[in-house]
Amino acid sequence: MNRRPMENAFPTVVGSIHFMETEARAAATKQWSENPAGINLAAAPEGTSEFYEQMTRSRYALQPWLPDLIRSWVPRGGRVLEIGCGAGTDHSVIASLAGDTAAIDLASHGAQLTQTRLELEGRPGTAQVADAEDMPFPDQSFDGVYSFGVLHHTDHPERAIAEMWRVMRPGATFLVALYHKHSMFAAQKAVEYAVRLRWRSQTWRDYLPELEYGADALEQRPLVRLYSRQSARSLFSQFHDVRVRTEHPALSGYLLPDWLRPFGWYVVVTGRR
Repeated sequence: MNRRPMENAFPTVVGSIHFMETEARAAATKQWSENPAGINLAAAPEGTSEFYEQMTRSRYALQPWLPDLIRSWVPRGGRVLEIGCGAGTDHSVIASLAGDTAAIDLASHGAQLTQTRLELEGRPGTAQVADAEDMPFPDQSFDGVYSFGVLHHTDHPERAIAEMWRVMRPGATFLVALYHKHSMFAAQKAVEYAVRLRWRSQTWRDYLPELEYGADALEQRPLVRLYSRQSARSLFSQFHDVRVRTEHPALSGYLLPDWLRPFGWYVVVTGRR
């Protein structure tokens, strides 16, 4: 399946990339243009070495299991794509082991921060604005695809996953993390929502995105989906050797004991084409 231009009467053009503008895309673009994931955890000026160092320390202090998970998965010396790169913290780890990388994000702010980090660190690869549901890459371009905490914000996750299949080479692997429906954190948010309803009317669809930093200040909140282990596995049914695990057993930012890992905030899915 070759990449086809998306047919739409109202395309949004970003450089040479265009994608269909929808309410969910507009909300996601605004959210992560203003608040690339984790940017609130760094105080140094954006784009400086100190800024990226602070981002890295803060992110992996909250998720200490993540760097080793990435390193154990990255196809050494291969070409790896990240979908939804944010400010490039995970992408730096990927680029330290891959032969070449590409990163995409709906928000130009995140793509620019990732590109700057690659250049500062002398890493191979490029970051650009693009839509996961219509990626600007030829068929069978990558040895690995990584996406952490992103696909549950897309209009049509199944289209993004079909695009993953298209751009992956036979035998290529993926690592994707989605928000977990049966997690301690989701339960906490549900309790907060129930209490909040006493004071004002708000739908769960509008309340749940407030877990994203800065989203509570937006009139239109980004789309957020939650997945069970079974529904996450079903999304990737066309792939081989699909494995599902839960990670990040946290509540209000505090790591919980390992025995509560089944109730972690992320469903991590791996597999191969």
